[in-house]
Amino acid sequence: MFLSNVEIKSFIRNYIGLFIITMIISLGISFISVNIIKDKVVEINQAIVGTIVSKNPNLESEIIDIITQAQSKENINLGKKVLNKYNYNENISLRNEPIIIKSIKEIFSINSLFITFIFILIMILVMYYFNSIYSDIKDMTNYIYNISEGKKFEMKNKNQEGQIGLLKTELLKMTNILKEKVELLNNEKIFLNDTISDISHQLKTPMTSLIILNDLMYGDISKETKIEFLDKIKSQLNRMEWLIKSMLKLSKVEAKVIDFKSEKVNIKELVIRSLQPSLIPIELKNIELSISGDDIITYNGDMDWSSEALVNIIKNCIEHTPKNGSLKINYEENPLYSEIIIKDSGEGIDKKDLPHIFKRFYKGKSSSKEDSVGIGLAMAKSIIESQNGEVYVKSEKNKGAEFHIIFYKTYSD
Repeated sequence: MFLSNVEIKSFIRNYIGLFIITMIISLGISFISVNIIKDKVVEINQAIVGTIVSKNPNLESEIIDIITQAQSKENINLGKKVLNKYNYNENISLRNEPIIIKSIKEIFSINSLFITFIFILIMILVMYYFNSIYSDIKDMTNYIYNISEGKKFEMKNKNQEGQIGLLKTELLKMTNILKEKVELLNNEKIFLNDTISDISHQLKTPMTSLIILNDLMYGDISKETKIEFLDKIKSQLNRMEWLIKSMLKLSKVEAKVIDFKSEKVNIKELVIRSLQPSLIPIELKNIELSISGDDIITYNGDMDWSSEALVNIIKNCIEHTPKNGSLKINYEENPLYSEIIIKDSGEGIDKKDLPHIFKRFYKGKSSSKEDSVGIGLAMAKSIIESQNGEVYVKSEKNKGAEFHIIFYKTYSD
């Protein structure tokens, strides 16, 4: 339905109200007309009485009785006979009609014309109203047709009031949502294709190594060589397992299919938990570790996934920090957000690499690990941003790198 109950009621209220006003005006005119006719009848009676009494004063009382009292049928019939002699009856011509008859006909003609005019005015208003509705419906139909064909079309009167205006607004919302959904589906197709290509590319090298090592195992080789090959195969399998798991995690995060928890996370506890996998490398490199911050600082997020992000950032910092270097972790908060700052004393990040270090599979010029695939920082960025946060890095060559992780406050914090 294009007309809502509200619009139908409004239409009925407006036009029936106009009709009632017309009827009241018509009744008013009719009442005035009756008074005019009454005045004309009194005037004619006065003329008749005056004429007769002026010639026959002795008949005054009888004439008054005739004028003011109901008359018998015999007198009425006698009057008809007398007037018929002078052709004064219902067949009298308009030209010879007495003033009373003319007045009555003129009054009723004016009433009829007025009612006809009001009726025509109402019909014109009704036609205009429904024509405007038809025009709006046609406009919306053209809009839907053109949008479905991928053509540009500007809908008229988008901000008009009433139910039609509301319908246009909802129609625009719906088409915008559908456009976003289509664009999202296209992006997901591109993302899936890129992800499959990336996984295929990253698995190609270890798979080639496994095939070569496996073929060599069929040859006549010594036991020591076989053990060496088996160790290499195990290493490649472990690398493939880590790569596949990491790629799957990253794909899930970027595809936004993970339902992140929203609970109070203590940042001190998060930092200590995230440092656990890196404690041995820190000890082997004799890296000086310092942690500072208020023990009660918290934010709303997911402890497990946040730890996954910090593990990757801390691991990256340790890999680029030389022996006897330092790693400083500081956390603080303000009314807008909670922040974790991780600073190393490594070789820093090249200026050209800074805009790209959070991209998947990007390896900077200063990367010291040949087997690095460059998905740790990309995963960390996706995880943090999925929890109403952001991450960025400051760095100068030979002055270390400083990672800033921000979790914005929410109303439930």
